[in-house]
Amino acid sequence: MQSASEASGALTDQVALVKWHIDRYDRLRASTASRAAVVLSAGALLSAGNAVILAQLFGSSGWDNSWLLAGFSVGLATSASMVVASLIAAAGALVTIKDSRTLFAEGADLPPSPIFNGSYSSRHLTSFNEFQSVALTQDHAHILEAAHVELWIIVRQHRHRYERLRRAVRILRWAAAVFLVVFLGLLLANFVDHL
Repeated sequence: MQSASEASGALTDQVALVKWHIDRYDRLRASTASRAAVVLSAGALLSAGNAVILAQLFGSSGWDNSWLLAGFSVGLATSASMVVASLIAAAGALVTIKDSRTLFAEGADLPPSPIFNGSYSSRHLTSFNEFQSVALTQDHAHILEAAHVELWIIVRQHRHRYERLRRAVRILRWAAAVFLVVFLGLLLANFVDHL
């Protein structure tokens, strides 16, 4: 039979383990956000390239072939649309538009996780005295339960954001490929035109 101090020590060890997992997933979420920022920057560069091509297409009066101009315009519009779709997906990797309890189907049924979840704490613990009261009166079992709830939310959030990031990167790759085809086609058309 376990003594009370052994049981308390085991709970403390479990809380420490969950804390380690929470810290790990926080670092993974931060890494995902950093990667999403890179996608946003790459999208900005690709948008600038699309703007240069657009200026070339409509700033030049030497386009006699309207089909060629229409083809380049469609390609450019496709690339620009894909960049926007990629930016929307990357923004979804930075932050979710819903809180976790409404984003995930099982979220509404989760027990409360005061102290561990900032959104929950700020919504339900409206004063410092209330916050301090909860912080000081929670026993190890409630702390462990709240930590597990937060860990589950973090795992789900990370997966959700990472899926958004992967989608953003896939779309951006296609946008870059379309941009390259339009760019090379425009170079070829200009070269043929000057022969």
